[in-house]
Amino acid sequence: MMDKLKQAREAKAELTNPHESDRIRALADVLAEIQTEQRAAVMDQRDTLGVEAADDVDRLDKEERVAEIIDLVDGYGPGGPSLSEVWIRQCGPEELDGEEAAQLAHYAEMTPEEWDAQIERWADTYRANGADSMHSDRSLADAHTVNTWGISLSRFEAEVVEFDRATALTDILAGASEATEAAIRANTEGLQ
Repeated sequence: MMDKLKQAREAKAELTNPHESDRIRALADVLAEIQTEQRAAVMDQRDTLGVEAADDVDRLDKEERVAEIIDLVDGYGPGGPSLSEVWIRQCGPEELDGEEAAQLAHYAEMTPEEWDAQIERWADTYRANGADSMHSDRSLADAHTVNTWGISLSRFEAEVVEFDRATALTDILAGASEATEAAIRANTEGLQ
């Protein structure tokens, strides 16, 4: 019984701080090794064959990939950043500064009612600062997201507000492998 309690405490400690867990690091290392080796093989093939592909696929840094995978675990554990914050930092639109991921994650966690209220608050702020009252709440909120983050309201909603945990998991865990598959297809097209 004491061994099971000890194991439960150790597992909880690993999830509380996955960056300090040898077991989680080892698992992340295995996945990162597979992904970096596959990507390296594809990139070597591309170099050897002289294929010019129009994608942005490049080699993966194994240690960076390990850190990204551990960050994902941290996003699921207590006390760490939220999964939405991890996703925004790693996979969000380039225009969104990863340093603002915690703030942006707040919007990803909102209910539809909270989001509607946020749009109204932004619009009220713009009107209080002299914006034409003829503009709709959404058009003023669009001005806010464009001025603050450089993306339209509709894109902000699609990329951040409509955050989906299942999609985020796929993006973070399988994104590197999917990009490698796309590079293989690009290599094939480049040879034709």
